[in-house]
Amino acid sequence: MTRKTLCTLIAAMLATAAFSAAANKSGDDKFKMMDTNSDGQVSSAEHAAGVTKMFGEMDANKDGFVTAAEMDARHAMKADKGDMRGHDMKSSDKIAKMDKDGDGKLSAAEHDAGAADMFKMADSDGNGMLSQSEMSSAHGKMMSKDKASKDKDKDAAGMTDHSGHDAGSGTTTPPPDGNDG
Repeated sequence: MTRKTLCTLIAAMLATAAFSAAANKSGDDKFKMMDTNSDGQVSSAEHAAGVTKMFGEMDANKDGFVTAAEMDARHAMKADKGDMRGHDMKSSDKIAKMDKDGDGKLSAAEHDAGAADMFKMADSDGNGMLSQSEMSSAHGKMMSKDKASKDKDKDAAGMTDHSGHDAGSGTTTPPPDGNDG
């Protein structure tokens, strides 16, 4: 291995470690914010209080609803502070997952119900408490489900349907003209 290759490899490993540490730090911060009694576990009451606080921070105009624009603004503010973890999904998609009445915005009740469902899903051992690893694991599962769901939605919308296209040629097959050729 050449010296240049070795240096490049070491630099890549250090960058990966730094990125991973930053991602874990933001998850640690959220967990610590919710673990108000510092017992290393987040109860459903602590989780509910934490998500209520987050909702209040997102609801910029204090009308009791969070819109995609408000969520985007909150995420932009967090990104400025270096907290980018878990914000690769569009705000409108996040809202759509919890928006029971389909009005395109989240009420506090819809947000709370979605958070309660997430807590139940994350509590893998069923003890009514979330450990840091349970919370991290649930976030990872949620993001992978979201990607799979997005891919499924694209298929359903015909966005990955290649009918009418010649495979690999990049050209389209013209519609039949009714004259048999």
